[in-house]
Amino acid sequence: MKVTIFGSGYVGLVTGACLAEAGNHVVCVDIDAGKVAMLNAGEVPIHEPGLDALIRRNRDGGRLEFTTDAARGVDHGLFQLIAVGTPPDEDGSADLRHVLSVAREIGARLQRYAVVVTKSTVPVGTADKVREQLTSALAARGASVEFDVVSNPEFLKEGVAIQDFLKPDRIVVGADSARSTELMHALYEPFTRNHDRLIVMDIRSAELTKYAANAMLAARISFMNEMTILCEAYGADVEDIRKGIGTDYRIGPAFLRAGCGYGGSCFPKDVAALEHISRAIGHENLFVNAIQTINKAQKKRFVEKVISKLGRPIDGATIAVWGLAFKADTDDIRESAALDVIRYLLEKGARVRATDPKAMENMKQVFKDEVEWMPDPVSAAVGADAVALLTDWPQYSTLPFRKIAATMNQPLIFDGRNCLHRDVMRENGFQYYPMGRPAVENKLRLKTKV
Repeated sequence: MKVTIFGSGYVGLVTGACLAEAGNHVVCVDIDAGKVAMLNAGEVPIHEPGLDALIRRNRDGGRLEFTTDAARGVDHGLFQLIAVGTPPDEDGSADLRHVLSVAREIGARLQRYAVVVTKSTVPVGTADKVREQLTSALAARGASVEFDVVSNPEFLKEGVAIQDFLKPDRIVVGADSARSTELMHALYEPFTRNHDRLIVMDIRSAELTKYAANAMLAARISFMNEMTILCEAYGADVEDIRKGIGTDYRIGPAFLRAGCGYGGSCFPKDVAALEHISRAIGHENLFVNAIQTINKAQKKRFVEKVISKLGRPIDGATIAVWGLAFKADTDDIRESAALDVIRYLLEKGARVRATDPKAMENMKQVFKDEVEWMPDPVSAAVGADAVALLTDWPQYSTLPFRKIAATMNQPLIFDGRNCLHRDVMRENGFQYYPMGRPAVENKLRLKTKV
C-alpha cells in the first residue's frame, strides 16, 4: 500500500519505518529541509534503539522516502497520515496549527480518494476540524474529491517504540465509515495476524482514549511517588509496596516505580491537555489536577532532600548530575526531571556538573554554560559534594563505585530512580538516599584512593 506521513519527528519516523518494513511504500514529508537531507544521507536525528538500521534498510530497499515536496506526498498516498507536533500552549491546550495546516495542504492538492489519519495526539473534536479544513480547501479550488478522516492515536514508548509498533498490544482506530475501517484493517493486518488487536470505535472516543491512557499511567506513577513520602516518614520500603500491590491482578505491575517525577513528550503534555478540555466544558478535573501537582512537587522535594542531607550549604556546593534524558534509551529531554532539578539547584547557588550518554547535546541547548558538561559519570563525580542520579541508564548501576567514592569531596548519592543497589552503596562507603526506600547512613570514609 502507498502511505504518506506528514512529519518526520519521533512518531512519524517510527511509524514510517515500521510500515515500510511491512512492505508498504512510504513517503515521509517534512518542512525541515535539513532534517530531510540528513535522513536521505542515512543519518537519524533522534536516538531510538534499532531505528537507524530499520530506516536504512527500507530506504535502501526503495520502500521509504523522505522529501520536502508536499505535492509529491499528497499525490503518493492512499493513506495520508498527520504526525506533526502538537505542542502545549500556555494554558495547557494542544496547539493544532501544524495539524490543521497539513489538512489544508492535503485538501489543496488531493485528486482522488484518501484516508486522512490523525496520528498526532489531539483533543476531542480535532477530526471535525481536520474535515472542515479539507472540505474548505477542496471547495476553494472547485474540486469534488471523496475522503475519510480517521483517528489513529499512537501508543509508542520511547526506547522500545519499534517493538511497540511491530507487536502492538492494541491498535485504536476511530472511524465513521465502513470503507475507511476496512482500509485501516488492511493497513495493520501484518501486525495483527496472530492476534486481532485492532479496536474500532467512534472518532471522538479514539481521540479521548489517548489522553485517558496517558493520564492513567501518569496517575499510577504519581500515586507511587506520593507513597515515597509516607515510606520515608514511617521507615517503609516503596519497592516492597510496589511488589505487594503489583501482584494483585486487578492492579498489575506496570508503571508503579517511584522516582523523582515523570517527564517526556507525552505524559506532561497530555495530562495538561486533559485538564484543559475538562475546563472547556466547565468541569474542574480534580484527579488530573492532582497528578500534575504531585509530579511538580516530587521534583522539588528531591532537591529539598539534597539540601537537607548534604551536610554543608548548597550555595557553592558541587552537584554531579547523572542522567539528563527523561528516561533511559532516548535522547529526549522534554519535560525531563533533570530540567527542573538542575534549575532548582542553580537557583540555590549550586555548581552543577552534568552528564548523559545520549541527551547531553540537547540539554546544552537549554543551560549552555550555566552547567559544566562532563563526558561520563566518573569524571562528573570528581570533587563533587554529591551525585544526583536522574535517569535510569543501566550502565549507572555497574560503575566503579569505590573509585568514585574516593574522588568525591564526600561519597553521597541521591538516587532519583531507585536503580542502584543499597548493599553496593554501603560496601563502597556511600551515604545513599533513594526515593521511598531506607537510606544508607554510611559513616565509613575511604582513606585510600584507587
